[in-house]
Amino acid sequence: MKIEYLEINGFKSAANIVLRDMPAFTVLAGSNGAGKSNLTDALDFLGAVVKRGATQAIRDFGGFQQIHCFKHRKEKRTTISFTIRIKLEEVAFDYSLTISEIHRVPRVLESLKVNGMQVIDRKSSDQTRIALTDPQNLHHLPEYAKDMTALMLLGNSPLYRMLTNIQVFRINPIEAKEPDSSTADATTLDSHGRNVATMLSILEKNEHFREQVLEWIELIVPGMENVSTEKQRLDGSTVITFKEEGTKARFPARLISDGTIYALCIMTAVLSRAGKSGITIIEEPERGIHPKAIGELVQLMRENASVEHPVLITTHSESVVRNLDIEELWLVNKVDGKTKIKCASESAVSKKDIPLDTAWLTNLFDGGLPW
Repeated sequence: MKIEYLEINGFKSAANIVLRDMPAFTVLAGSNGAGKSNLTDALDFLGAVVKRGATQAIRDFGGFQQIHCFKHRKEKRTTISFTIRIKLEEVAFDYSLTISEIHRVPRVLESLKVNGMQVIDRKSSDQTRIALTDPQNLHHLPEYAKDMTALMLLGNSPLYRMLTNIQVFRINPIEAKEPDSSTADATTLDSHGRNVATMLSILEKNEHFREQVLEWIELIVPGMENVSTEKQRLDGSTVITFKEEGTKARFPARLISDGTIYALCIMTAVLSRAGKSGITIIEEPERGIHPKAIGELVQLMRENASVEHPVLITTHSESVVRNLDIEELWLVNKVDGKTKIKCASESAVSKKDIPLDTAWLTNLFDGGLPW
């Protein structure tokens, strides 16, 4: 249950990042400004390029000035590349993607090997070869768009499904408390949690999902007895309502704590995407949540992570770090303007000898201070 190899080059502060044997549940821990969000944005950008093409992805992420690595010079400054090796559905994928000339008209270069056999070969954007049906037969596509990936032609590939379903959640509890309009999206949770009420109104019809939410909300928010949704008669909007032990009346989300609604959004994000192919990324899941409850939230994310559905989180909370296994903890630091990353398991520190949060706070991992 690991991503064998992931390399990111030339995206913002990620001049050259390599992660080997990354577990399905991975935590990026480090100080503000270390580059944790740049790493998650890089994965989001990768998915956007595969799904929509390089030109549109660059535009969506703010253009060349917002995504290039300022530490690189000349040609390297205008090139972003990724490599991923992973086994999905018992099939080994080795995929590399390079986007060059991102400052003007981007060009895509690619290589994909499936179980060791070449399926996509684009050593230049003018020479696109792909095996659409028979892996033994690479077809030449002379007029293929230079800024579009050939991987998008393999829509049934597990790798394509995974990379085009990458979502970064930066939950805003104030927005999540607001009633949802009758036209809110009911298919996927908004990155800020704006449509959580509508999502819950659909998902709570699934008995297994409803039981999971109630079980976890009781663990994370002691005394919370029930969570459900109601549709308002006047405008058709959907609101979340809560019931606590010892009370008869239900009360709306606007009267609940930010931490409770934040935890509910994270549960909805993780549980609604579990069992599907994709990468779920959650920024700072600890905000507003009691340190004791954070351990339950970490366990929820760990249990619902898989190689097809990796869950990545960013944090600078010792409460999160305290509840991790050592191979799940990756230290993010910035050195001379470049983001660096290392796994805590590379150090000589043992969780049996010292709590991980203590080791992290005292920089025993030599991965940078957490502040």
